[in-house]
Amino acid sequence: IKKLQLLNNFFFRELGFAGNVNNYYDPDNSYLQCVINSRRGIPISLAIIYMELAQQVGLPIHGISFPGHFLMKLTVSSGDIVIDPLNGSSLSHVELEERLEPYLRTSPSQGKEKKISLQPYLQNAHPHEILGRLLRNLKIIFTQGQHWEPLLKLQQRLLILRPNDPIELRDRGAAYAHLDCPQAALDDIENYLTQRPHAQDADALRAQARELRKACKKLN
Repeated sequence: IKKLQLLNNFFFRELGFAGNVNNYYDPDNSYLQCVINSRRGIPISLAIIYMELAQQVGLPIHGISFPGHFLMKLTVSSGDIVIDPLNGSSLSHVELEERLEPYLRTSPSQGKEKKISLQPYLQNAHPHEILGRLLRNLKIIFTQGQHWEPLLKLQQRLLILRPNDPIELRDRGAAYAHLDCPQAALDDIENYLTQRPHAQDADALRAQARELRKACKKLN
């Protein structure tokens, strides 16, 4: 516990790392080199740097892909210490339940009487899972900002992590389409439709595929 307190003091006070509350959706918050330079980031990027420092001083801190807010965990003899990467504070069972509650789908008949099981949400996150979550954060930002070139590069990385994933193929196809690459877009969309012929967006994508075929013929 003493070593954890010293690490918190070093990371948050001496080095000055903190959440970028003034520009939370800046893409730079997800690029580690930018976070290291600015000392500002989001929970998951701060956690990655924090966990690396922790490993160097013998603290086996692991990431937790908690809904809505990435967390960290240190297991000690008395139990688990769950840590908020934004400030290093330890979160109580009650605080974790309050954070989790908005993401739980409960029926009106269940109300709030049903006991929340936190354990499934506090498992150690695999490095691939952490990287995937970091990339998906950027994906949302690039999609909303219609930044198609960086989105395409990001989709390529997501498909390295999850080869032939239909959702990622579909979204890469969308990026290709916006960048006027009809054949590449068509290939990804058709792959998606092959895997998910009855998806909710299947009809719209079939219509888009017809337009992409026409665009491909014009190029030929």
